[in-house]
Amino acid sequence: MNKPSESTSGLVTRFGGTGIIAFIFYLTLGDPSDIFDIVTGLVSAAVVAAVLGDIVFERAPTVETVTASMRALVFVPVLLVAVIRANLSLAAVVLHPSLPIDPFVVRVPAPEGRFARALLANSITLTPGTVTLDVLDDDLLVHALTEATRDELLEGALAQSVAFVTGDEVASIQRDGEHS
Repeated sequence: MNKPSESTSGLVTRFGGTGIIAFIFYLTLGDPSDIFDIVTGLVSAAVVAAVLGDIVFERAPTVETVTASMRALVFVPVLLVAVIRANLSLAAVVLHPSLPIDPFVVRVPAPEGRFARALLANSITLTPGTVTLDVLDDDLLVHALTEATRDELLEGALAQSVAFVTGDEVASIQRDGEHS
């Protein structure tokens, strides 16, 4: 009989965690200067929790989840800097008279967890000049527009940042990419 209460506790934790995150997000983006705004935020957070509570967390949040969330606060500026640098680099390539592109498809080792894979794949795709095409076996298949973007991918700085957030090990890159 102890098992159902654990799963109920896990559900409450997942839905509650989702609601709290949604409410904090609402307060961060809005200007809660009125009681109506706060009530609206609470109702919105409850709706988000009801709809997305099972999706936001693969399992019930723990202290490790909170720690990972705090590490994610460090990751966001790192990702923003990578996106800005890639934008400037891509602008230079596009404005260059000879258009120095070298399209290439490369295999990047994927982290173990679903969340870590999704975070890395989306971070790569958010960075201009690279697009995650697919997940094959234990690798992400990524299209890189220039040699510089390909080399940056293979250096693994973004993968290391994702590993920092998720607490996973960084897979080493032992193989070359494949030409597109």
